[in-house]
Amino acid sequence: MVAITPHGSFKVATNKGGDMDNEKTDFEIWMRALGYNGKQVGEAGACIGLTNTSVRMTKKGDRELKLVERLAMSAIRAGLPEWTPETDEEIHALALLRKSLQAVQSASSEED
Repeated sequence: MVAITPHGSFKVATNKGGDMDNEKTDFEIWMRALGYNGKQVGEAGACIGLTNTSVRMTKKGDRELKLVERLAMSAIRAGLPEWTPETDEEIHALALLRKSLQAVQSASSEED
């Protein structure tokens, strides 16, 4: 479960989270959101297909994340399975569920 928080902070049901403004790079923010520590940088990078050199450069801020890497980060963060023809229906159902939740959230905020 994810708590909706102001831009710049995050909190998940596992009580992991923190102040995004104190992290140095988007990659580090993503790592921390998933529960990786500083010693697991290579493992986190491998999840999105980065080489060790790319991981080091990205973590230091010497390299920008590519769109495909950011999309992979989103998929991993959301717990999506790897896309295959067999998982397409499940992924589509999750997208519909997300839209439904956004509609409920929007309606709820309009009532306030």
